[in-house]
Amino acid sequence: MPESIEIETDKLREQVDEAREGGPPWLRYVGLGAAIFAVVAAISALRSGDLINEAMIGQIKAADAWNEYQSARSKEHIYTVAADGMADQAHPNRNRLRAYRAEIAKEGAKEQTLSAAARRLEEESDAQVRHHHSFEYAVALLQVAIALGAVAALARSQPAWYVSLVAGLAGIVFFLKGFIS
Repeated sequence: MPESIEIETDKLREQVDEAREGGPPWLRYVGLGAAIFAVVAAISALRSGDLINEAMIGQIKAADAWNEYQSARSKEHIYTVAADGMADQAHPNRNRLRAYRAEIAKEGAKEQTLSAAARRLEEESDAQVRHHHSFEYAVALLQVAIALGAVAALARSQPAWYVSLVAGLAGIVFFLKGFIS
């Protein structure tokens, strides 16, 4: 029997230090990452909500412009029918015929500007919806990253934390894409 039993205390000391500090060194960064992801997710959620509201308002304005366009088309048609009827009957009131022709021209001019405005509003609304989707994806990925970070911390699983970081970075990419595209 040996006179002294040698016990390696280095590994035991490292484990005690880790337990005292709260775990492995990477574990400290899980909380920091989750906090950063939560802030970006909150901003993304707010921006997503703003964009979908703006897109809805744009669609309503576009619908109003299209309604006004249809109204102008109807007026133009009514004036055209009346003018054609007067011309076919060789109506003696030339002033009224000229007034109808002027109204036809006026309504025709309105149609072009109204249809252009309605198309522009629809395009703006579509762009806002695309931005909204980018922020939605960012929120979803950041929530996944936060949840995986919590699982990694509880299970002390560094690979789960790496997956959390990848999901969080993907969320940040969609967040930035929402401002750009």
